[in-house]
Amino acid sequence: MISYKIKIGIAPCRRNLPGFGGRNSKGIWSAGAAYEVMNVCLPYIKEHFGNDHVEFVDLEGVTDDAMMYDYAQAEKIAEYFRLQKVDALFIANINFGCEEVGGKLGQLLGLPTLIWSPQEEHFGETETKDIWDSEYGERLLDGQCGLFALSKLLQRYHVKFTEIPTCKVDSEVFAKYFTDFAAVTCMLKNWKHMRVMQLGNRPLAFTSMMVNEDELMEKFGIEIFPMSVAEAAEKVEKIRKERRDELQPIVDEFLSYFPVVDEEIKGSETLLNGAAVLLFYREMYRTTGCSAIAVDNSFTRGLGNTGMMELQMAANEGMFVMFEGDILGGITEVLMSSAVFGEKLPFFGEFTANHPTNPNAELIWHTAVFPPSIAGNQNFDPYLIKGHFGAQSGFEVKPGTYTIGRFDGMDNKYSMIMGNFKSVDGPFTRQHYIWGEFKDWQKFEQAVMYGPYVHHMIEIEGGEEVVRRMKEFCRYAGIYADVPDERDTPFAPYYY
Repeated sequence: MISYKIKIGIAPCRRNLPGFGGRNSKGIWSAGAAYEVMNVCLPYIKEHFGNDHVEFVDLEGVTDDAMMYDYAQAEKIAEYFRLQKVDALFIANINFGCEEVGGKLGQLLGLPTLIWSPQEEHFGETETKDIWDSEYGERLLDGQCGLFALSKLLQRYHVKFTEIPTCKVDSEVFAKYFTDFAAVTCMLKNWKHMRVMQLGNRPLAFTSMMVNEDELMEKFGIEIFPMSVAEAAEKVEKIRKERRDELQPIVDEFLSYFPVVDEEIKGSETLLNGAAVLLFYREMYRTTGCSAIAVDNSFTRGLGNTGMMELQMAANEGMFVMFEGDILGGITEVLMSSAVFGEKLPFFGEFTANHPTNPNAELIWHTAVFPPSIAGNQNFDPYLIKGHFGAQSGFEVKPGTYTIGRFDGMDNKYSMIMGNFKSVDGPFTRQHYIWGEFKDWQKFEQAVMYGPYVHHMIEIEGGEEVVRRMKEFCRYAGIYADVPDERDTPFAPYYY
C-alpha cells in the first residue's frame, strides 16, 4: 500500500550546563536563549512545511521545556515518537546542544534523521566595545559547533543522517534541504513497505525482465507475491458479468482524453472489457495492499480485446501496473512517484531510437501504457483508432523537463540510474512518446548498456530536485546512485 503522508518527529536540542543560567537566562549556551530561538524556528517550520503530506510531532508535554538536553531523556522521547508512528527524526540543534541524547535517540529510533542548527546572529556587539563589558563579544548559541559533535556520534551509532547546512530557518537553503528530506522520507517509507504482485509469469520473449525475488526480500524486504493467470481471469470475468453498470462511465472518462476516436471502437466491446480489467486492478490494490502490479496481459484474452485501456487508466489513477512483467519497473515507479509525493504521474517509456538530427535526443516510447492526462496536444490531437489490441491510442507527452530512472541489479549488486532530459521536437511516432534531449546522450546510453539495466525506464515531470532526492534515497537504502552526467566513464565504478 502506497502512502504519500509522513510524520516527522522534531526534537529541539539544547545544552544543559550548570552555571550557565536557567530558562530565563540569556547568556551563552543558556536555556533561555535556546528557548527564545526555538519559539521562532518551530512555529515557522510548522507553518511553512506542514501540509497534506507532512505532519509534525514535537516534544511539547514530553519534556519540561519541549527540548531535549540530557542522555536520560532518550528512551522516553524514543518511546513517545514510536507511539506517534513518526517516519523520520529531525534534531534541531538550537544551541550547542547535547550530542549524547541526540546520538542515542537516533540509534534507538533507527529512522532517517535530519540535523540542523540555526545561523548564529548574535555576536555580542555593543556600543562600548569594552572588554570589561560581559556582553561584548559573547555569542548565544554555537549551534553549528555542537552539530559537528552530534554528527560524529550519529556516525558512531551508524545512524544515517542528512545535514541542512547551518542557515536561517527562512532561507532558501533550509527550504531546499528540508523539502528534499521530506520527499526522501516518503520514498523510504514506501520502500520499506513495498509489496509487488506478480500477475502471471513474465512473457516468454522478455528474459531481460527476470528478477531474484528471494534476494529482493533478503536485501531490502521487498515482497513479491504471485497471482495466477487463471485466478485473475476468473475474477475479471465475474466483474464483467456482475458489474456491467460500472463499465460505461469508465469508458466515457477514458474517451474524454481523445478528441480523435474511431466510431467503430465506441460501439465495440473492446473498451468495456478494459474497464472490467481496471475494476479488477482497483480491487487488487484495495484488498492485497500491493504497491505495484507486474502483469502479463495474457489473462485478458478470454475476454477479447481491451485496447489496453486498463493500463492507461490505472496509470492515470496513480496505480502502478507494469506491462511485460516488469517487477523492477514497478518498484521504480513507486519510488519516483514518492519523490514528488504523488503530485505528478510517472510513465513507463523505453529507449527506442536516436533522434535523426539531434545527437543528444532519444525517442522514449511505449504502447498504450502512458496515463492519458499527460498528453501534450502540441503537435496533434490524441487519437484512438483500430489497432492490434482492438484499439490503439496515441499522443505526444506534454513538453517540459523530466527525470528518468530505473532500479535494477545484477551479480548481487543493485543500483539506480538517473538523470534529466527536456522535451524536444522530433518525428511523429505512432502510439505514446516523447523526444527527450539529454545533457550527453552517449554517456547515458553507454551507462545503460554497460550497467545492469534494460531499456525500460520510468519518467516523471521534474528537474534536478528529483535527481537529488533519488541520490539521497540511494544513500539511505544502501544502493548505488548511478548518475551518468556526474562521471567521466561509461563504466559504473560500482560494477567494474
